[in-house]
Amino acid sequence: MNICPTSALYRRPDGIVDLYGDICIGCRACMVACPYDQLFIDPNTRTAEKCNFCANRIENELQPACVSVCPTECRIFGDMDDPTSQVSQIVQREAFMVRKPEKGTGPKVFYLGADESTLRPEIAARPFQYKEGQVHLRPLGAPEPDPQRPGDPRVDYDVPHKKAWGMDLVMYLLTKGVSTGAMMISAVLWLSGDHSALVGFGGPFISFLFSILTAFVLILDLERPERFLLILTRPNWTSWMARGAFILTAHGALATFWLVSWAIGLNGLIDWIALAALPVALAATAYTGLLFAQGLARDLWQGPHATVDLVAQAIAEGAAVMLMTALLITASAGTVRALALTLAWAAFAHLGLLAVENLFAPSPTVQHELAVRAVRYGIFKRKFWYGALGLGGLAPFVVVWLASLFGFTLILLVPAALCALIGALAWEYIWVEAGQAVPNS
Repeated sequence: MNICPTSALYRRPDGIVDLYGDICIGCRACMVACPYDQLFIDPNTRTAEKCNFCANRIENELQPACVSVCPTECRIFGDMDDPTSQVSQIVQREAFMVRKPEKGTGPKVFYLGADESTLRPEIAARPFQYKEGQVHLRPLGAPEPDPQRPGDPRVDYDVPHKKAWGMDLVMYLLTKGVSTGAMMISAVLWLSGDHSALVGFGGPFISFLFSILTAFVLILDLERPERFLLILTRPNWTSWMARGAFILTAHGALATFWLVSWAIGLNGLIDWIALAALPVALAATAYTGLLFAQGLARDLWQGPHATVDLVAQAIAEGAAVMLMTALLITASAGTVRALALTLAWAAFAHLGLLAVENLFAPSPTVQHELAVRAVRYGIFKRKFWYGALGLGGLAPFVVVWLASLFGFTLILLVPAALCALIGALAWEYIWVEAGQAVPNS
């Protein structure tokens, strides 16, 4: 309910969480927030759907269909607020278990005599060991058999559940990072007195162009893209997706105003635009970390580190694209030097944050540990070690240092920029995919 940007998910007076299908935009955010994998996209309506305990039957004093048809009466449904109901009496006298109480959802489905591994699939899943002494690393919950042992049995989870977010969100992270990073850097350099064409026009134009690409990717990703305006016309203010839509709109508007002011020579007005653009671009960068953290079901996305790292990534990505643009728009040696140093230190900060989070910090949960192990040793290991850490973190810092020995020549800085962008793309792919790799059901 918190992450849904249009309030399509709502709580009925009787406590049942239901869904307004006619205002669902199909963003699938609710799917990454549900710790129980109980939301899905209806292929007919292309909107989210979930069990609502057959609310239409409850309103007519009937049992949910699954309760009615169960031949052994293993499901018991009732009103917990009624002390005389069978459910209330069972819960009072029997030992029961619930799923993921640590998520704070207040679960009202009680299990009697359940094995813990059936309620916590991350305990039952053994994706890194299949026979004693033999280890084979493969995707968690992969429907494909082991290519080396195609006929062997295997432990698999989530086969019916497709990942809610994929390459579309990866591209969104990249385009938004370039857009906001270029704006932050341009604003800082402009306010520092650098009014060159690359800073006054190049950076804002990059920001404007990539903000349009970001909006295009976000709209294209929706199951119901024709409803995208509902985020703006009936926003749910608890959702960082809804808040982000307004922040991104303000960011794009400031980039537009900057370009218009540059075109008509109103440099004094750009001073004020730059002052406003700096915090807005920072917010447009950071809100995504808070949005992903609302994906309550995915432990890898929890915590403040991602928000801080997104800022470092955006600065590196923005500096990288501006350095490449310097091949087309003449920039002073001071501007190139400032961009190169910004790229180097942002990449170094990104490297440090990745190392702390994925190599040294202890995992707070089993699910987080499994996701980090998949990053370090599993299917993401090459992209992580060679892509995210190597190309995205270490290479730009080293190449910029070498370029400084030759006067920050662009012929050496452009490879550093390319490395930073490729490495950023690698980590953004890992972050999106690995966060959804551990089974919830």
